[in-house]
Amino acid sequence: MKLNLGCGNKKMYEYINIDKSKFANPDLVLDLEEGKLPYEDESISGIVATHILEHIQNIIPLMNECYRVLKKGGYMRIVVPQNEGIWADPTHVRAFSNLSFRYYCGYAFGDIYGITCRFEQVDSDFVDNEDGGELNITLKK
Repeated sequence: MKLNLGCGNKKMYEYINIDKSKFANPDLVLDLEEGKLPYEDESISGIVATHILEHIQNIIPLMNECYRVLKKGGYMRIVVPQNEGIWADPTHVRAFSNLSFRYYCGYAFGDIYGITCRFEQVDSDFVDNEDGGELNITLKK
């Protein structure tokens, strides 16, 4: 089983498409701000989060939940805007750099922020585009 978090109108075949808006017609209506995923520990083989994490006010509980539900060896693929594109959308509440996700990989100080996940970052890539670019990160449990 795989999850597509914040799917909007970009649903993925063979994924459970999750969005807080029922108008997106997702497989599961769920507000990711609540930080709880309704799945058993280590029951998910993959998670995709494309252009959603920059909208989450309190990202730490959600990242901890993603780690909890992922199977050992499972992946989390993340795409977030970067450069001037990050602040183009008035609903964005945070920016990311290529160093942002190290806190979810056992980096110092993570514990004091309540970060319990210990992903391994296996890939990081910047893609330039007309919106200012995006950062692509792959984390593995």
